[in-house]
Parts: sequence; C-alpha cells; structure tokens
Amino acid sequence: MKTRNDWRNEIRTLPVFDTHTHMNKPKVPVAAQNLWDIVEYFWFRQELQSVGYPANAPDLEETQRMAVFADCFARARNTTWAHVVQDTFRTLYNLELSDVASLQRANEAVKASAEDPNWPVKVADKLQIKRIVTNIERDVDFPNMPGVGASLPLWGGYGKWIKALTEADDPCAVGEEACAAVKADIAGIASRGYRGMRVHAYAFERGSQAEILHWILEGHTLSKTTVTELDAHAFLAHAIFEALSEQQGMFAQLFLGINHLPGGGGMLGTGSPHTVPNLYSLFKRYDCDFELIAGAPRLNMDVAQAARLLPNVYAGGLWWYNFRPSTYRVVMQARLEAVPAEKCTFLASDGRCIEWCYAKTMLVKNLLADFLHEQVAGNHISEADALWVAREWLHDSAARRYV
Repeated sequence: MKTRNDWRNEIRTLPVFDTHTHMNKPKVPVAAQNLWDIVEYFWFRQELQSVGYPANAPDLEETQRMAVFADCFARARNTTWAHVVQDTFRTLYNLELSDVASLQRANEAVKASAEDPNWPVKVADKLQIKRIVTNIERDVDFPNMPGVGASLPLWGGYGKWIKALTEADDPCAVGEEACAAVKADIAGIASRGYRGMRVHAYAFERGSQAEILHWILEGHTLSKTTVTELDAHAFLAHAIFEALSEQQGMFAQLFLGINHLPGGGGMLGTGSPHTVPNLYSLFKRYDCDFELIAGAPRLNMDVAQAARLLPNVYAGGLWWYNFRPSTYRVVMQARLEAVPAEKCTFLASDGRCIEWCYAKTMLVKNLLADFLHEQVAGNHISEADALWVAREWLHDSAARRYV
C-alpha cells in the first residue's frame, strides 16, 4: 500500500487547471520581481497586519521594513499562509525566512529569478500547472508560456450600462438597448472561442431577503421610474444569463460569499444560509450551466448540494476565506461522497504572480494527496478511482468546461 509521501509524489505529477487568477496584468510581470511581491500578497498581508504590520510598510526604509516583517512573520508563524510562504521559499529558492539577513538573501534570489525569462515555466512545471485563467481577455498571452493562459471573460459593459440605467429618465428604453448590447457582446465572446463568462451576482447577495428574492424572480424587468445600482446589476445579470442560454455550451461563473461590510468595514466572507438556495430559480430558469465559486465556508455544503441535484450546476474552486486546509478537507469529503467528480473543480488560486499560483497549488495538492491516502486506507475508494477523482478535480473537469 502507498504511503502518505507516495501519494504526495503521485498527486504532484497530475496536471492542474487554475480557474481564477489575476495574472499577467499590464506592467505586472508573471514572475515576482522582489521579495515583497510574494510576502505581501493580500491574503497573507491581512494576517500580518492583524499582529501589527503597518499599512504603510512600503514607505519604510528597506532594512526597517524587513525588520518589521520578520517580527510579524514570527508572530504569525502558526498560520497556514505563514507555512505556505516558508515552504515556497524553501522549495523554490532553498532559503529559510527568519531575520533581516535571510530576507535580504531572499530578496536577491527573487530579483535574480525575475531576470530569467524561463522562470515562470520552471515554476509551473514543478507542479504541472498547465492552464491559468484570468477574467480579462488582454491578459491571456503569458510571455514565454505559450498555451498556458486562458480566459473566462468578465463583460466590459457593466460600468457604462449601470450608469445609463440609474440615470435614465426612461429606464425601460435604456434596458432594451442594454439587452441588445449584452447579446451582441456575448455573441462576439462566443465567436472568439470562449466557453463561458464571469457574471457579477452582487444583487443576489446584497440587500434584504425580500429585495434579493425580488431581484432573482423579477429582476429581468425594470421600473418605469427609478433604478438603483443593484436593480441595474440584477437586470444585467438576467440579460447575460439569457444571452448565454442562447449560445450553446456556454456557462456563467458566479463568485459568491464575499460582501462589503456596513460602514466601510472592508470585505468579508458573509454568505447567508439563503445565498445558494435563492439561486435555484435562476438555475432552473436559464438554459446555461453555472459554476459556483464560494468565498465563505458556510456556503460549501449548499454548493455541493446544488451540484448534486441540478444538472447545470457545477461546484467550483474555493476562494478567499474558504481557501484553508480545514475547509478543503470538509469540502473534499462532501464532494467525494455526493457529487460526481466531473462536476467539481477545486483550484482558484487568485494568484497575482506565478509563485503564488505555485504556493496555492502546492497546498491543495498536498491536502488532496493526504485526503485520498486516508480514503484508500479506509477502503472508502479504490486507488484507481482515487487517482481518477484527483485528475478530475485538479484538471480534467475544468479543461472540458473551459476550453
């Protein structure tokens, strides 16, 4: 019988399809350019700031900035992201982060790797990262990484048409124009070979339960008087779902569970028990597929149930505050028990550089290997089926849907 390390080595060789990143932005290279591009990544910086890391750290003198970071890094060393950052430097640079001197060495190592045009490919190949998805079409062509970039476009008309709808004297007339623009734009997206789109679901999560249900059930129509921003969001979402339904084989990717807190308190995973059940009416109304990516742990069981019950709903990657080992273990168990493997995708790294795509892929692959090792050891699944599930979850289910 394979050991835990055997499983980790086996899973490491499987291909990966990363379904959501912010990679290859204009003037933002795929490779990290210095230490700070890695260690001040948003998700980890939040933890550092919770133990005193200053918001103005980039303005500090370099040595002082490193000293402050070293102190906060040590105080957060129990967290998953601290472990992941440390493991990333160990495995990519053969370095251990501790004091200022070690951070200076790490900074020089990252700067040196940034000069190597083949570095992103080398990093991706370590974990067999084959495709990396962005929501912006112009970001798809990754330098020196042919065939790796992919896109699930985000419609570019939101700003224009939300403004037009909320300022219109005759919202119904403007709504007709907006629907025509949506259909034309989505037809163009389909003609360029894209299989789906990311669709904003803001109106279906924000507001009172009565308002949300109204936007879900009646949001395809507009008031003849005034239109709020969320009214406009709901109307445009309905228009997009309808247009996607007219394009054979296209799907909508919905990000759920991250919402603005009242009073300017930032954003947090706040999905309610109603979030996914409320959407069943949309899933049944429109003849397109839906992939649900959740950022709040409380949504995971509802996502799995929807994917189990509805043929056009797929369980997508874990996102934001859902991206934790404890959450992944629970989700893996639920999806293995109840959802056909072809309907599940797991990795949405949200990476902004190749090193963070690597870091999060490493975490997911290790968690998956350990989970499957336990399942096989407990006679819950055969070794062959476990490897099939792993391949579906990491790559194949997304490859069939996205490209």
